[in-house]
Amino acid sequence: MAGGPPASGGPVAGADEDAIVLWHVPLSRSMRVLWLLNELEVPFSLRVLDITSKDMRAAEYAAIHPVGRAPALQVDGSVIHESGAIIEYLCETRGRHLWRAPGAEGRLGWLDWLHFAETIGQHIANLTQSHLMLRDPSMRSATVMKLETARLGRTLRLVEQTVEGQDWLMAGGFSGVDCAIGWSVWTARRFVRLSPALEGYIDRCAERPAFRAALPGAGEPVLYDRDFYELPDA
Repeated sequence: MAGGPPASGGPVAGADEDAIVLWHVPLSRSMRVLWLLNELEVPFSLRVLDITSKDMRAAEYAAIHPVGRAPALQVDGSVIHESGAIIEYLCETRGRHLWRAPGAEGRLGWLDWLHFAETIGQHIANLTQSHLMLRDPSMRSATVMKLETARLGRTLRLVEQTVEGQDWLMAGGFSGVDCAIGWSVWTARRFVRLSPALEGYIDRCAERPAFRAALPGAGEPVLYDRDFYELPDA
């Protein structure tokens, strides 16, 4: 990996400032960005990170992402770190057919879905922390895990109500917010049981070639090691 930019978000040292580079943890929320890049069919370089190693805490990556998380995306001579902002910027600059511009019909709904993905993602992050990172059962709270599971289920109802009546979140068809929300629902299935409408939605997501191209390759480190994580006994 090349040396990183200063914390202010400048270009990666020694790299082509016009190049797109994604730093990615397989199956994490950075997969939303990888999926979108594949949908856009733009050239980019991929740097796969292992969340279980020291790579993300090393000084080299700290120069790219001072918080040591993924994603990080070098684009147009700068580095940005928030997946929602990355999705919006890429749609605005390279995929306007997947965007809703200011003043366009559907703009408000598109923005609302984009940011709602973070609401779902926060509950997923909390459950991922409890199930995967706190390996000692004595460190976990069964009560908190049950509350987070219930909260995650409630957030999915809004998505369910929408995809019961249409294939994608926007009435006009697939858009960038389906990358944000679609990954969230697809990942939520590891912690909650989905309704038929939501299963149908993520099946449509998973059928897209760009989604399949964003799945981990052989030998890549992955975040999740099972399909479903049962709640512990109280």
